[in-house]
Amino acid sequence: MARRNLNTLDFTQQPLCLAGDLRYWPIHQRGELVYRIEIPSLHRYFRVGYEEYLFLSLLDGQTTIPQACGLAAAKLGSRAPSAADAITICKWLLKNELACFSSDMQPSREPHRADGAATTEWSWLRRFNPFWIKVPLPKSNALMRSCSRLLNPVFSSAAILLGMALIAIAVCIVGLRWADFSASSAALFLPNNWIGLFVAWVGLKVVHEMAHAVACQRMGGEVSEAGIVFVLVAPLAYVDVSSCWRMNSRWSRIAVASAGMYVELVIAAAALVMWSLTESVAAKFILYQLVITAGLSTLVFNANILMRFDGYFILADLIDVPNLQSEASLSIRNLLSRMLTGKRSTDRSLVSWRRYLVFAYGVAALLWRVVVCVSLFIAASTMFAGAGIVIALVGLCIWLASPIQSLFDTMRNLLQTGLTQSIRPLVVSSGLLAAAAWLVFFCPIPTAISVPSVVDYLPETSLRSRTSGFIRMVHVVDGQTVNRGDRLLTIENRELVTQLEELELTWQQNEIRLRQATDMHDASQQQILRMNQASLTQQMQPLRTQVAALDVISPRTGRVVAPALAQRLGAYVAEGDALLTVASEADKQLIAVIGEDVVDEVRGLLGQAVTMRSPCFPELKGRLERIEPRATDRLPSAALAATAGGPLAVRPANDPSDVDSWRLLDPVFRGRIDLSP
Repeated sequence: MARRNLNTLDFTQQPLCLAGDLRYWPIHQRGELVYRIEIPSLHRYFRVGYEEYLFLSLLDGQTTIPQACGLAAAKLGSRAPSAADAITICKWLLKNELACFSSDMQPSREPHRADGAATTEWSWLRRFNPFWIKVPLPKSNALMRSCSRLLNPVFSSAAILLGMALIAIAVCIVGLRWADFSASSAALFLPNNWIGLFVAWVGLKVVHEMAHAVACQRMGGEVSEAGIVFVLVAPLAYVDVSSCWRMNSRWSRIAVASAGMYVELVIAAAALVMWSLTESVAAKFILYQLVITAGLSTLVFNANILMRFDGYFILADLIDVPNLQSEASLSIRNLLSRMLTGKRSTDRSLVSWRRYLVFAYGVAALLWRVVVCVSLFIAASTMFAGAGIVIALVGLCIWLASPIQSLFDTMRNLLQTGLTQSIRPLVVSSGLLAAAAWLVFFCPIPTAISVPSVVDYLPETSLRSRTSGFIRMVHVVDGQTVNRGDRLLTIENRELVTQLEELELTWQQNEIRLRQATDMHDASQQQILRMNQASLTQQMQPLRTQVAALDVISPRTGRVVAPALAQRLGAYVAEGDALLTVASEADKQLIAVIGEDVVDEVRGLLGQAVTMRSPCFPELKGRLERIEPRATDRLPSAALAATAGGPLAVRPANDPSDVDSWRLLDPVFRGRIDLSP
């Protein structure tokens, strides 16, 4: 059927005829009788009120619009659609291919427009959106029916009770072993583990969609289509269960919408129970991956009411607003129209709390959509070594083409109404566009660079042994506050003390001989003894320093940091070994582990004030003082290693005798951030 300009048609003289393939059935929604309309071949569904349905039933291809209005008024009285309402209804019917003029052919059914998108000169672009590419599977309906017959017992009453009990047990396990559970997440998102996460995620999404299909057929619906959708090249399974709209019970539709999340949560619960029982490190890691991908990702994405996933449809049925997104978008458009023209909308299809809830949902969904679009744009632009910017630009053009066209159409219509009436819309819209342009092009956008870091004390706060020996006495404990001059440790080295005592005795003997030579006026002997005296003094000086160092004295006021100090009692320490740390809060620094991919960007911050944020500690402010010029594979702290629950992947050192038993897989640069106020 050729497309016509609906604004130029004369509806008073041309009768309309409803499409012959439509299905109708009544339902009760929010206490009112409404009718649903289905285009079976396209699996598209619409809803009209009783008054509109009565008017539609009069469009038989012979009755004109004014005649239909008269017949409707005779039956409905004041509730009948007005002439203007009738024309609006007719335009809506033609736009959605629910009717045609009696002189035209019946509407053609094009499968690629099964999503109900309006047909414009830009509509063909939607089918080639690189961010969302659908690939239906052939004969998917028969395949889904066969799978549903096999998996139907999964949703039996006994199986559901067992699954809910398993989920409850898993929740209790997480609560009781939260420390172990949260500690296991450190190595989850390491690059080496992404393949495993991706495979588990794709497999679980297939199970998720299969659960929807089984639940839909169990509730009396059918799966019209199944296949794969590529979101930024990432494959996802999908099933078309739009036949749920034939179900009169909204609780049946909620059951179908929640089936996928329920099955994934049961899988996550079973994996969590096995995780708590096994002792194998490898098995624990695999099960933990399964718990996160089946449990957490399901709650974050599928239960998200702001996206048209399971959570959205559940919410729509719970508040009894099936076309929630359309109503929310309409409420936003009505607000914008009121801002532009000053006219209030006469639409009152939603009243009471639903009206405010739908508006709040519309604002939240709009903000979320912007965040998702920007995130996808950024992600696409970084793909394929920068070549993904082409994909990002194509997707951006597809997203913006239709809204820009609608904006220009609206402005053109406003200008056609007259310059006086269009002054306010032009001023307000120009202000909004200027504000948006300022946000995009001039407003500074804070950026963040994520690097693993560890808080450490300044090197000068570490006390090292100035002699060798055995630790015989520990005078302080970890966390104790000490003053300058307080004794911390006592080291024993009898050999060193004996050596000093022998030299002192020799020095005293030499001193006696020197006095005797002086009394005898023996100049040559005096010279020899004075040389011996000087040599002995020179030998005793370092020994006295080392003997004095056997008592470790605090050089400053601060807090003792030595978690395993008591365990070192009786241990041997060599000269230069670290003993403990005496430091204050002002002596802390942050050691950042900077990867090769961001080191150039970080170097631009040298000498500048930086802000550090982490869920592990409050916001910190400091100054980037130094970045080591050479990369290293040595860990700045063992706490950063994946083997100790840290974020860095490590490997065993090549030299078994090496003090540091682990090495980083990829060399990194160390940066020092001064945290002193």
